[in-house]
Amino acid sequence: MNPTIEALLILQARDVRVAELTDELESTPRQIAALERDLAARTAQFGELKNKTRLVEAERKKIDLEVKSKEAAIARYKAQQLATRKNEEFAALIHEIEHAQAEISKLEDSELELMEAYEKGLVDVAAGEKELAEAEAKAKQKKADLQKRGDAMAADLKATKEKQAEAEKAVPEDVLSRYRRLLKSKGDVAVVPVQGGSCGGCHMKLTTQTVVSAHKEESLASCENCGRIVYAE
Repeated sequence: MNPTIEALLILQARDVRVAELTDELESTPRQIAALERDLAARTAQFGELKNKTRLVEAERKKIDLEVKSKEAAIARYKAQQLATRKNEEFAALIHEIEHAQAEISKLEDSELELMEAYEKGLVDVAAGEKELAEAEAKAKQKKADLQKRGDAMAADLKATKEKQAEAEKAVPEDVLSRYRRLLKSKGDVAVVPVQGGSCGGCHMKLTTQTVVSAHKEESLASCENCGRIVYAE
């Protein structure tokens, strides 16, 4: 194989690895941020559940106070019955007592429903608290794993960049400039093999002259369509 092609392939392998490691490193903070957003959403959801349960209990207590107020009113009405001698007043007090008792019955039904809802809420809160704790533990571990992986990739990237710099020294300066321009414009690879008479990059058919030139290895051959450097495997 042409020594320049060989040097370019080594450099290209280093470049590809540098790009991969750089992309992965840049994605690490985003993954950590996504974990934190998810955990924040879970925490907020759990907070809403707890608050909803507290509101149910607060409403139940409010109704309980209303029941006691009605019971106290009934007690007053009964006391007033004992003190009155007028039939109209006695009948009116009976009406008030019956009305208060009916309201108490309705309030107690509502209170019972709220008690059941509160008990269910307590069960949901306990389950939610457990799930949140598990999610927090998993997120903490995942974050630690990502940070550890990031540190390892950073070290790998540093070592690969050193190898990249060494590989660049083996490529003639004019060829290196051409290679860098191609790599920047193509975004993936700049040096590709001839595959069945076609370019290994854009997959377009190469001219016979280009294929022959790639096989002769006397000079660097280029794809007429995409401009990539082509070589014979």
